[in-house]
Amino acid sequence: MKTLLSALFISCTLQLTAQSILPPAMKWSGKSESLIVNAKNPWITPVEKSNFEITPTYDETMVWLKKLCDSSSLLNMISIGKSVEGRDIIMIIASSESTTSAADLTNSTKSLFLAQAGIHSGEIDGKDAGMMLLRDIAFGGKKALLDKVNFLFIPILSVDGHERSSVYNRPNQRGPENMGWRTNAQNLNLNRDYAKLDTQEIRAVVKVMNTYNPSLYMDIHVTDGADYQYDVTYGFGDKNSYSPSSEVWLSKIFKPAVDLELQKNGHIPGPFLNAASNFGFAEGNISFKGSPRYSADYGDLRHLPSILVENHSLKPYKQRVLGTYVLLESALNILAKEGNLLKQNIQKDQALRAEKLNMAWKIPSDGEKWVVHNSIDLLAIDSKIVKSTVTGADYVEWLGKPVSIKVSNYVANEAINFVIRPKGYWIPASNADVIERLHLHGIQMKTSTEPQEVQVQLYRITDYKFEDENQRSLPFEGRFMVNAQTKTEIKTEIYPAGSVYISTDQPLGDLAMLLLEPSSKDSFFSWGFFHTIFQRTEYMEQYIMEPLAKKMLADSPELQKEFELKKQHDPAFAKNQNAILTWFYSKTKYYDSRYLLYPVGRVL
Repeated sequence: MKTLLSALFISCTLQLTAQSILPPAMKWSGKSESLIVNAKNPWITPVEKSNFEITPTYDETMVWLKKLCDSSSLLNMISIGKSVEGRDIIMIIASSESTTSAADLTNSTKSLFLAQAGIHSGEIDGKDAGMMLLRDIAFGGKKALLDKVNFLFIPILSVDGHERSSVYNRPNQRGPENMGWRTNAQNLNLNRDYAKLDTQEIRAVVKVMNTYNPSLYMDIHVTDGADYQYDVTYGFGDKNSYSPSSEVWLSKIFKPAVDLELQKNGHIPGPFLNAASNFGFAEGNISFKGSPRYSADYGDLRHLPSILVENHSLKPYKQRVLGTYVLLESALNILAKEGNLLKQNIQKDQALRAEKLNMAWKIPSDGEKWVVHNSIDLLAIDSKIVKSTVTGADYVEWLGKPVSIKVSNYVANEAINFVIRPKGYWIPASNADVIERLHLHGIQMKTSTEPQEVQVQLYRITDYKFEDENQRSLPFEGRFMVNAQTKTEIKTEIYPAGSVYISTDQPLGDLAMLLLEPSSKDSFFSWGFFHTIFQRTEYMEQYIMEPLAKKMLADSPELQKEFELKKQHDPAFAKNQNAILTWFYSKTKYYDSRYLLYPVGRVL
C-alpha cells in the first residue's frame, strides 16, 4: 500500500511539474462561458462535468452520443469505417430533413458542413465543443441552425490514437489532463495521408467527401510553437489556391463574420502562424502552402472549400473548447446566409481546366532572400532570450504579458514546377494498387475490357535519390520517398485489359495530375508506389560484354566519340569497369527497355 501511495504521489508530482513549467497563461473570461450548462442539466457533457479538466474516453463519448442521438429526431449516429484495432469511426448527422441518406443530403438544397475533430487525438478540442453544440441543437434551443444547413460531425477521427491516452502526452499543451496520441495505431500521421490513403481513417473521410459532397470542410487541431495572444487561429489558401473562387468566399465572407463572432464572445481569432525562428517572430512569420498530403490542401485541390483550425496549445482547455464551439456555430450561420453563393463559387472552381498546372508553391525570393509579402500587426506575447545553464545555448522564455508588434509576413504564393495538362493518363493493370486508390479518391476513370494500343508520352528517370523533399533518406510515414529527374519519350504502348484511362477533363482532374505526375512531391511515384521500376532483373556477363563493346566501338565512330567524352567528363565512370560495361549494355537491344520507365502514360 505504501509503495502504491508513493507511486501515486510521484505521478501526481510529475503531472503538476509538467503543467507548472509551461509559460504563464493570460487570464481569460468571455461571453462564451454562458454556453456551459448548469451541473443539473440532464445533457451536461462529460467535459463540462469535469470543469474542462478531463475529456471523455472513446467508450464514454460513444455512449453519451448514442443516448443523445436516440433521444433526438434531429441527430443520427452512423459508422463511416473501422480502425485497424476494430473501433468504429463515428459520424453524427445533424439535420431537420425527413431522410438523411447520403443521396438525400447530396440532393438537398441546403448547404452541407463537414467538420472533424481528433485527426491528432491529443488535439481533441473539437470533440468536446461539437458534443456541446449537438446537445444545444437537440435540446438547447438551437434547432434553427439546421433550417438551411445540414451538419456532418466526426467527433474522433484517430479513434485508436485517442485511446493511447496519458497525462504525459503533448507536454507543450495546457489540458486536458488526459490527451491522446498524435499518430494512429500504425504510428502513421493521419494528416500526412490524404494523397496516398494508407490508413482506414483517411479513407473513411475521403469516402464521406465523395458520397455526401459537402460544401465546406473543417479540420480542427491544436498547435504547438510560439506563444501569442490569439486562442483560435485558422487558415486556408487565400492567395495560393487551386480553388480561387472558393478562397474569395472564405476570405471575404467567412473570415470577417467568424472573426467578429469570436471577438463578441471574448476570443481572439488570428491567422495560422509559423514563427520564422525558434526565438519567436522577430524574424517574421511564414505562411506556407502545403501539399495534398494535408487535409485542407487536399480539400483545396479537389475544390472543396477547406479550413485548417489550430487552437493555441498554451491557452486553457476551457477557453479553447468554447472558442471552437463559437467557430462551429458561426460556420453554420454563415452557410445558412451565404451557402448558395459558396456553391456557385465551387462550381466555378470545378469547371477550371488550367493548361498548365503547378505542382508546388514557394515563397518568392529576390535571389538571395525571401521577399516580404506584407506586414502583420501581431498580437504577441512578450519574451526574452535566456542563456541555458544546461546546454550553454540561448533559448526563448515566454513571459505571459501581451504586446503588439509589427512583423514581416512571408507567403508561399509563387506557383512553381508547372506541368502541361495532358488530355488524360493511361495506367497499366499491373498497377492495381494505384488504380484502387485513385478510385477511392473519387476520380472518374474508364477500365479497358481488352488491350489498347495507344501513343503516349512517358517519363524516363534520369537521376534519382530515395529521400523526401527535405533530403531525408529515413522512412517517412512508413515509406521511402523518392526524388527524381526525368526526360520524356513518345512511345506506342499496349495497355492490357484491366488498365484504366483517366481524363483530366473532370472536376478532380487537378487532383489526378498531382497524384500521377512524378514531379509532384505527393504523387504516388514520390510516395514509393512504383519502386519496382528501379530494379534490373536481366544482366549480361563481362565475358560477353567485353568483345561486344569492342565490336560496337569498331562499328561506330560516333559511339567511340561519345564514349571518350563520357570518360572525359566523368572520371569516376572512367575508372569503373562495371559502369563502363553497363553503359555499353544500355546501348544494345538486349537492355531492359522498361528499366527506369515510369509506366503511366500521358495522352497529349
